[in-house]
Amino acid sequence: MNLTYIIKKSRRRSISVTITKKCEVLVKAPYGINEEYVHKFLNSKHSWIVKHIESQQQQNEKVCSLGKFSASQIAEMKKQARKIIPERVDYYAKIAGITYKRIFIRLQKTRWGSCSNDGNLNFNCLLVMMPSEVLDSVVVHELIHRHHMNHSKAFYDEVISLFPEYKKWDKWLRVNGGIYQARVPDA
Repeated sequence: MNLTYIIKKSRRRSISVTITKKCEVLVKAPYGINEEYVHKFLNSKHSWIVKHIESQQQQNEKVCSLGKFSASQIAEMKKQARKIIPERVDYYAKIAGITYKRIFIRLQKTRWGSCSNDGNLNFNCLLVMMPSEVLDSVVVHELIHRHHMNHSKAFYDEVISLFPEYKKWDKWLRVNGGIYQARVPDA
């Protein structure tokens, strides 16, 4: 496979490669990097690139067959999420003895959840369309950020102690979540 790629240079220190939703190979590299180094880097990542292009193509095909979410589907998701997510947050917060301020439910194209420094929790309404274990894994992840505002070993140890199947469902979300996000209509 002969690869064409887009190179985006910035003040970063390292080189990386990602596959866009349009199946383009995007190389992010520091200013001053030479073309030969970029080619060697891409050659070393060739099998990874091919695998991820094929995966993105399959995801795009699924999105085409399923279509974008309608306005009424999104409204129903938000309604369900406003009921279900606070219940799950309360359940795990009580078990872990964690407090939080407010819960916000939004339709987001790139995030599943977040936790602010002041204790607010944000969740993507798309989570209610997935297996309940996926929702629980995101809820636990964000709640534990109330103890650890990082992704350290201590953070993950606490996540797994509260939700032992976290790794399984986090992987499910990484593999399948993009299909849900790609079905969100453009604004």
